[in-house]
Amino acid sequence: MRRREFISLLGSTAAAWPLAAGAHRRGARMNWKRGISTTASVMLALMLGVASAEARPRIAFLTLAGQQEDAPLITGLGEGLRRLGYVEGRNLDIDYRYANGDVARLSPLAQELIALKPDVLFGSEPSAARAFKSVAPTLSIVCPALSDAVIPELAASYARPGGSVTGIAQSVEGLTAKLVDLALEIVPDAIRIGFLANPSGYSMKLFAQSVGVGAHTRGITVVTEQASTREELASALDRLSKQEARAVIVPVNGLFRANRARIAQLAVGARLPIIVAERRYTEAGGLASYGVDEQAVYRRAAFYVDKILKGTKPGDLPIEFPTKIELIVNLKTARALGLTIPASLLTRADEVIE
Repeated sequence: MRRREFISLLGSTAAAWPLAAGAHRRGARMNWKRGISTTASVMLALMLGVASAEARPRIAFLTLAGQQEDAPLITGLGEGLRRLGYVEGRNLDIDYRYANGDVARLSPLAQELIALKPDVLFGSEPSAARAFKSVAPTLSIVCPALSDAVIPELAASYARPGGSVTGIAQSVEGLTAKLVDLALEIVPDAIRIGFLANPSGYSMKLFAQSVGVGAHTRGITVVTEQASTREELASALDRLSKQEARAVIVPVNGLFRANRARIAQLAVGARLPIIVAERRYTEAGGLASYGVDEQAVYRRAAFYVDKILKGTKPGDLPIEFPTKIELIVNLKTARALGLTIPASLLTRADEVIE
């Protein structure tokens, strides 16, 4: 029942209330006043409750990673939403689903979320956004990790997405090649570096090409090993070690993100410095990272959610590029690997993990 109907009902209730007469007129009049007061209170409470429920939007959040892995990013999204006046559980609802590194779970989880009738779909990775779009192609989707690999499948272009998907780009041009420079700065005598690839990753081909070009221009050989499941990570890193890779570049990928602590642990065991584009690997024990500030990206993604909730079509919201790049070095891991990090690199680092 809507607000106008409540008001009409409240008015008719008051008008129809019977007036008593005779010897009990005074008591009846007092009871009538109590009755109308109670009825008005109940009607008003119900009216406000319905209005509140109608005004409370719902977001569906889907990620290939796990709850613990994505906790910092969810915090960033929540901070961005609060800056725009949204408080989860008060005037906004968010439903979360985690695939825990299993791509096959994304589609069923997307169906679960869409059954809850959300107003906006939030896909943490391109694979999550694709799962949403395959189930509900017309619902609005925000993705904070778009790349050339999913253009024009998910969006016609960065400047004019034109469809149901918008958000923020995964990285800036030339960033992946910078990982090669970082590896050579840490291991200057390296003539061979490794690349860990997930063959099912949508952006993997572009990452591999970028690393290959960057290595070729510097006279470095790239050896690639693949892992498409958590169980294959150990053997892939072991093969890279046996091929005498002096450092390993780990690209942005949902499976790898969900298993970043394991990758870091395996890399130290295999005496392999890993260079990544996400700081969370370095926090988990990786050697160094150079990439976008993901929490800042998720805070900015709240802007897209807000615009869509207020009526803007996702296709009319240009995809933005990250503006903040950060360099993180893990000295504890460097010591475990017997490496000395150049002082110039430590001076440039945004954060040094002791």
